Amino acid sequence: MNKVIIWDLPIRLFHWSFAGSLSAALAIGFLVDDDNPLFQLHAIFGLMAAFTLVVRLLLGLFGSRHNRFTALPLRPAEIAGHFGGVLTGKARRYLGHNPGGAVAALLMYIVVPLLLATGLGAGGETGEELHEGLAVTLLVLIGIHLAGIIWHSLRHREAVALSMLTGRKEGPESEGLSSARPLWALAILAAGAAWIGALFTSHDSTAGTVKLPLLGTVIQVGENEAGESDEAKKNETGSHAKSAKKHHAGETDDD
Repeated sequence: MNKVIIWDLPIRLFHWSFAGSLSAALAIGFLVDDDNPLFQLHAIFGLMAAFTLVVRLLLGLFGSRHNRFTALPLRPAEIAGHFGGVLTGKARRYLGHNPGGAVAALLMYIVVPLLLATGLGAGGETGEELHEGLAVTLLVLIGIHLAGIIWHSLRHREAVALSMLTGRKEGPESEGLSSARPLWALAILAAGAAWIGALFTSHDSTAGTVKLPLLGTVIQVGENEAGESDEAKKNETGSHAKSAKKHHAGETDDD
């Protein structure tokens, strides 16, 4: 069998953008204190991941046949058979997504929007606690996904990660794509660059806010340093005023 195009450029662009933005968001979330100005990038990278999920939704509905949601092997019997084959060492090779990879991907597509919503304040204090739990859940899913890639590479002697770079896997000509769809990839790249540029342009690190492109909604992504300074000044002014009143009252009593 020859190597044929299985993953077109749009899905490869989504894959690495999704992985990169999530990795950055998780690294900042776990390694940087939330009162550090750099922590605001945690939310911005999360918003970038959200954009890539919108791209994945469109590809799942209108993309090439291997990328559509209808192509994902998610039937319960097929999933059970795959994991049974993993345990016995007889799992068959899939040209596109295998059931394990499909389940892991689907779970990540569900967890990431929940992470974004709770990270932006949905649910209040309960949402904050849920956000931390979801972040750990996402890390576990990523770990399972990577373990699955390693297992598949060893079991079928196939560089799966490399195929997501080149887009090619060994398979029959009839299953290959006729084009890598470079024009669609350029359109997605341009839209993504515009989205990211708008996020960073509208980011106000002092106020701890960012404006969502197209929607125009301003959301809080960090501490409002200006507001805190103003509040501190008010408290300080109030304290001086109280002290002055007490001092004045003491002088009056002495008189």
